[in-house]
Parts: sequence; C-alpha cells; structure tokens
Amino acid sequence: MRMIRVQRADVFVMALGLLAVMASCARYGAGPTGGPKDLAPPILLSALPPEGDTVHDMNGPTEIVLNFDEYVVLSETDKIVTSPPLSKVSYTGNLKQVKVVIEDTLLRDRTYSINFNNAIGDLHESTPLQGYTYFFSTGSKVDSGRIDGIVKDAFTLAPVASASVMFYARKPEGYPVVSSPDYVAVTDTGGYFQCRYMAEGCYYLLVAAEESRDYRVDPTQEKMAYSSDCWQTQAYRPPVLFRKQPGIKESDSLMRKANDSLYRVERQQNYGDIGQSGRYLYAYQDKLDSVFLKESKFDKAGEITLNWYYALDYDSLHLEFLPAYSDMEMVRQWEMMQADTNQVEEGRRGRRNRPMEDMELPDLSWPSFLRYSFVPQSDPLVSKVYFNNMAVTGLRLVMDYKGFVDTAELMLPVSGGGKKTMADTVAFRLSMSPGSLFFQDSLLLDFNFPVIGEDWAKASLLEIATDEEGKKDTVVIPMEETRLERIYPNRYSLKYPWKPGLEYSFFIPSACFSDYFGRLVDTTFFTARVPALETYGQVGLRVQGVDTGFQYLIQMVTPGTGGRILHSAVLPEDGRMEYPYVNPSNISFVLVRDDNRNGRWDAGDYQKGLQPERRWFFPKNLQVEADWRMEESWSVK
Repeated sequence: MRMIRVQRADVFVMALGLLAVMASCARYGAGPTGGPKDLAPPILLSALPPEGDTVHDMNGPTEIVLNFDEYVVLSETDKIVTSPPLSKVSYTGNLKQVKVVIEDTLLRDRTYSINFNNAIGDLHESTPLQGYTYFFSTGSKVDSGRIDGIVKDAFTLAPVASASVMFYARKPEGYPVVSSPDYVAVTDTGGYFQCRYMAEGCYYLLVAAEESRDYRVDPTQEKMAYSSDCWQTQAYRPPVLFRKQPGIKESDSLMRKANDSLYRVERQQNYGDIGQSGRYLYAYQDKLDSVFLKESKFDKAGEITLNWYYALDYDSLHLEFLPAYSDMEMVRQWEMMQADTNQVEEGRRGRRNRPMEDMELPDLSWPSFLRYSFVPQSDPLVSKVYFNNMAVTGLRLVMDYKGFVDTAELMLPVSGGGKKTMADTVAFRLSMSPGSLFFQDSLLLDFNFPVIGEDWAKASLLEIATDEEGKKDTVVIPMEETRLERIYPNRYSLKYPWKPGLEYSFFIPSACFSDYFGRLVDTTFFTARVPALETYGQVGLRVQGVDTGFQYLIQMVTPGTGGRILHSAVLPEDGRMEYPYVNPSNISFVLVRDDNRNGRWDAGDYQKGLQPERRWFFPKNLQVEADWRMEESWSVK
C-alpha cells in the first residue's frame, strides 16, 4: 500500500510539471525570444464576405469578419472612416480576427468602404496596417470612381489635417448644411484626401475642420472650404501589392518596404495630378449674419467685452440695453405676492407684511438714464462697452445687425453675495507708442477709457538735438503745429513732421483729457527718439508672373505663420516695389489677390459663392541691415 501511494505522488508531481510547461507554451503571446524583429504589419488572409462582394444584403445587421496571419489589436476606432457614412457600426478584435457589425440599413446599388487608417496593428510591435480599406457593394458591381485633392488653410497655406471632406451628387441647399453627404473622406497630416469606390459622376465638395465626425458644417465653430464647381470622378485602379511569401520571417520586412515604396510612388503621382488639375480646397472661417456674437461678459462694473465671430460693419450694428430677465421676474413675483396679500388681508387695515415690504427690488428704470460708449478694439473681433452708471450689474443686451437680432444676458459675478454699487477705482490712464518713432509715422495715444473732453493746448512738446560732444539743444514746439486726430473713442493719433536723429519729450498734464465719469487722465511724461536715416536699410523687390486683370497687394511682413504686416500697398503694373526705410530685422513678403479691391485679405463667403482671396508667400526670409541695400526678384507661380 505504501509503495502504491509513493508512485501515485510521483505521477501527480509529474502531471503538475507537464501542465505548467503546457500552460507556459500556451500563454497568450508567449514564446521563445530572439531572432529577427517583426517589423511587418498584420497580413489579411481572408475576409468574410470577401472584399468586393456584390449584391450584399441591405437590411442589418451586417457582419464582416477579417482574418489575419497574427494576433492583432484595435486602437483609435474613432478614426475609422466609413463611406458612405454609417452611424451604427461596432468594431471588435479577438486573437487573429477583427469583426465589424453594421446595424444601419444600407442604400441600394451603393459601394461601401471602411477605411481602418491605423486602427489595426500587430500585438507585439503594434505595427499598424496603414490605410487598409475593406469594400463591398449592395449592387451588381463595385464602383471604381475616385476623387482626391488637398485642403489648405486659406490664410497660411498650411495643410489642414483631420478635416472631414464631404461629397454631394447634388449641390446642397440651405446653410448651415445639415444634409448627409453621399461619400466622405478625411485628410491626412499633409492635407491630402482620397475618396474611392464612388459611383461615376460629378460631385460638390464641402470641408469641415472638425473632430466630431458628425459630417456637418458649423461655420461659427470650425473652418470650412467648398468647391465652386462639381469635381468629376476619375477611374481608380488599386495598386498590386506584394503578398506574404512562405519561409523566413525577414520576408515580412521586405514585403512591407516594397509596399511602402509602392504607396509613396502612387502618392507622388496623385500629388502631380492634383497640381496639374488644381484640385485644392482652401479652408477659412465662414460667417453667418444671424449668429454674430460669440461671447459677452462683464469685465468689471461699468465695462463689458463683446467678442464677435467675425469683423462687423459697426455702422450696421444697433445696441439696446434692457433690464435682465432675472430682475424683471423678481419684480413680477413681488407684484403677484402683493396682489395675493391684498386679497387675503382685505379688511385688516393697519397690518403690515414686514418681509415683503423689506424686500429689496431691482430698479427697472435705469435704461432711461443709461449712457454708454461703444469702443472697437485693435482686434477686429473684440469691442468694449463702457457705462456711466457703475451700479448696473445685470442687464440684457439686444443687438440688431443687418436685420438679425442676437440677445445676451449679462450678470456681474460678485463675491460674498452682495451687490457691487461702488464706483470703479481703476484710474484713467494714457499709454503711448514705444520709445522709437519712425519719422513718417504718427504717434498713437491709447486710453483705458473713452475720452469725452480734451484740451490739447495744455500739453507741451520739446524737440531735443544732441551734438557730437553730447551737448543738447532744446526747442519748444508750439502745440498748434501738431495735429491731434481722434481714431476711436479711446485712441488718438498725433501727427508732426518728426526730424530724423532727434529726440522728443512730451508732457501731458491731467487737464488735457477727461472721461465720461469726469475723471482727469493721469499726468504722463514720455520721450521718443526718431532714428537717423542711416539706421535704416533699403529693399527693392520685383514681382513677376502675376495674372493681369487682377489687383494685387504686396505686404511686407515679419516671418512666420500669421506674421505682422509691416507695410501694405497695391502692386504696380510693372511689379516694382521700393522700400527706402526698413528697420534692420528679418522680413518676408506676402502677395494677395485683392478680388474686391478693398485693400485687405478677405475670407470666403459660401452663401455668396465667394472663395477666399488667394495668397502667395515669398520663398525666403531676408535679413535687412542698416545702411545697406538689397535687390530681390520673385517669380510667382
């Protein structure tokens, strides 16, 4: 008996060891280490239904199973693009299989494609199967049309990535566009897009720079682009890929390199076709006249800021200030309580309802004596409104712009729950331009509140010349020789024939300016030096190759995207520009086709059928040096 027990124990131990080895070998993803690294993505072995399946069932649910040669993982499924768009799709990955379940009812005689982008990758190295697209048809054939192009930012010409490109067989009506597109695609990091397996025809394109993938154009929140004409489809011939070869694992890497090279060649060919056909779309921030106010808020008592979706024509804007709804509702509730109390207490003359009588009610009569000042800011999308009544902490602002009405409810947040009724303690101040002043420029005077009264004659201006020995000669300039012009309620421009190489000293006493609160400006002392002419550089530019029949603007700008405009002028017919006084710095140029001849760059207008005005960028930056001249030539393509 004892011997039998020992033998059984040995067998039990051996069985445990065998199970441990088997479990180790069967562990998910386990195996011997070493050998060449697998750099190839998963290879599709089979699909059910197969790729290109026709006469597909249109009534859901539809199930698609993709089988691969190795374990796969799914990631970023939100970036998978179905065209035509589908809303009820789920994706799951398990071992060597990816399953797609479509619950939408499919359209008849339509080829559907599922572009997985980089969602499918292998388990070990996470190498993605880039751009794999599965397709099937609900008709008797697979459509073979394609449309490709490039989306660029209309202002910077930078590529617009991750933008939704929507294709419509019929030009969509109404705006914003909410109708479902016939096909969709998404731009890559280079702004490139390609929509495949389309029915042959001509399509209108809309672009929304969105992340939600709802395939709707919201002009108040996202940039958009559109094609003025319909684009004809071209025949699509899928590239012949290299298939996995049996044998050593290195064949996967060789195959991937060959296929990547094939994709690059195809992409370069497509880029060449786009360049010749001009299939570019330029994205810009569109506007809706019915939605023009983006945000409104109290900065402090007596001052609110208005942020617009786009630059407004202020002559077409009408403002009206009314009591806030909350204040009106409080008074209404009080009146109802008063009426109920009078009914209940009828006949009890002499009794008082103390809580109701002590209730502090808002004043609804203040709009009748409210005065305000509307002040545009240097940013064309921002304006400020200043009030003469600092006690106003809640209001309803009604704006009428070209027949469209927008309303904003504004309440001043007050800490501690109490009302802020004290006057604003912020001083009335003046700030002036930097200490270096160009001899042909005006000096800008900026105030933090609108100016109501001015007496410029009380100011004083000194002109100071310094000789080689450092001795200074000071001359008093009569103020009548200067010219002060009002640009905005809180900005003035001071003009005078400044002399190069001299220094100017300004003394502006408080009596010079006053605001609508009756406050005098803080006394300001300021000096500015006008550089000598030899401190500037000279630049000559000749622009060639522009189309005749258009007006062009040539702008000198600081380098970089959205660079500051240093100088802007209409390009002469001979294309010659002279810049005799340029501050030593890095500069570049932008050419603008001024289609409406208004002297500035304008974005597009979908409702009016206007594309954004074209811009070209000088291909290099220039280093301007003092007392040095440079000549440049620009051939515009």
